[in-house]
Amino acid sequence: MVKVVVAEDHALVRQGIGLLLGASGGFELVAETAMGSEVELLVQHHRPDLLLLDLALSDSSGIEVARKVKRAEPRTRILVVTGNVYPGSVANAFAAGADGFVLKHEQGADLLEAIYTVLAGRRYISPQVAKALGPSTNRQSLGSDTSQSLTGREQQIVRMIAKGGSNQDIADALHISVLTARKHRQNVMLKLGLHNGAEIAAYAIKSGLAEAPDVGSNL
Repeated sequence: MVKVVVAEDHALVRQGIGLLLGASGGFELVAETAMGSEVELLVQHHRPDLLLLDLALSDSSGIEVARKVKRAEPRTRILVVTGNVYPGSVANAFAAGADGFVLKHEQGADLLEAIYTVLAGRRYISPQVAKALGPSTNRQSLGSDTSQSLTGREQQIVRMIAKGGSNQDIADALHISVLTARKHRQNVMLKLGLHNGAEIAAYAIKSGLAEAPDVGSNL
């Protein structure tokens, strides 16, 4: 039996994956979670053959989760199953140790093909992902840093993060929920291939979206 851990923040998606694996036979779903902070411990405890990983988890970046899992259990294969695809997120997911990349809206047969491919020790990029990335992107170029243009709202949020704004600060300023603010932050990190607020702040300064803080002078 192939032991599987599922890290996905939508319960219905987790349920659907579980039903698919159960109907396919040969798989044992040993654990599931919506929390990125729990994944490493679950992997260390169960030592699964496969981790199905969403990049936008409830409390953390899936890319950072992938990096921690590969350090803790290098033999565990990681297949990213996510809702959105950006060149930066794909490149950084593979750099963090992911073995494959598929989209949630693909067919069950596509997910199974991806699973069997990564379990066989090969890298997998679904045709839908390759199509979304465009003809100029190939497996070699996925190893390099890429970025995606941000929407106007996302640029606002980048500037606020660069100034030290929390999800609550962003929600209050833009009159949105904290959950929506967190999702915007996650989308920014996925598009740019970044992992935390400090990296977003550095990007904002480098790209001209925000000014470097004035640290003063002792001279």
